[in-house]
Amino acid sequence: MKKFFHRFARRAPAVATYRLTVTCPAAQADHVVRLLLAELQGAGLAPSQIVRSWDEGKRVVRLIATVLCQLVQRAVLVRFVNRAGAWPQVRQVRWEGVAPSL
Repeated sequence: MKKFFHRFARRAPAVATYRLTVTCPAAQADHVVRLLLAELQGAGLAPSQIVRSWDEGKRVVRLIATVLCQLVQRAVLVRFVNRAGAWPQVRQVRWEGVAPSL
């Protein structure tokens, strides 16, 4: 009987790490960060960090957000990426899975 309950014991939800890279004009970076945070929070997600990478030659900023996401929330993350790509201030959105650290 013990084995039966052990097999169906609750496990912590599987979590994956994703890196979102949002490119926007440097003058719009603060606004896009606010949008990014509000949209992620509204979707039940939160970045563990956001880093800015400046490209002064092109006058753009890459906002690189690391987001922890339960696998059941992946569809929410995909919808967020699609919406963010349609924002008028955004030139490009990329996202990728990040391998877990050992």
